[in-house]
Amino acid sequence: MRFHNINIRNILQEALTYGGIIVDVRSQEEFKKGHIPMAINIPIEDIKAGNVSLPKGKVIIVYCETGGRSAMAARELNNMGFRVINTIGGLAEYKGSLTKKP
Repeated sequence: MRFHNINIRNILQEALTYGGIIVDVRSQEEFKKGHIPMAINIPIEDIKAGNVSLPKGKVIIVYCETGGRSAMAARELNNMGFRVINTIGGLAEYKGSLTKKP
C-alpha cells in the first residue's frame, strides 16, 4: 500500500472530494495557535506510538508545519492500513484562513 502527495493548497478540496479526515500532526500547542478548518489533532508522537483511533474506511489527509512530520505520519498510517494523502508544503505554504483555539 502506498500514499500519494498533494499540494497543501488543495487540502480542503481533497477532503471534500474523498470525504476525508484532515489530521494535523503537529503538537497540541501548535494546533491551538492555528490550524486548517475541519482538522483534528493527532501529534506525530501519538501516531508513532500507535495511539490512533480513526475509521479505516476514510481517507486520512495529513499535514504539519513544513511537510516533514506529515511525511513520517503518512508512512506510519499507511503501514497501519489507512488510506493516506500527504500534503506537500505544510502550513508554511497554506494560503487559507486558520481556526484558532483558546
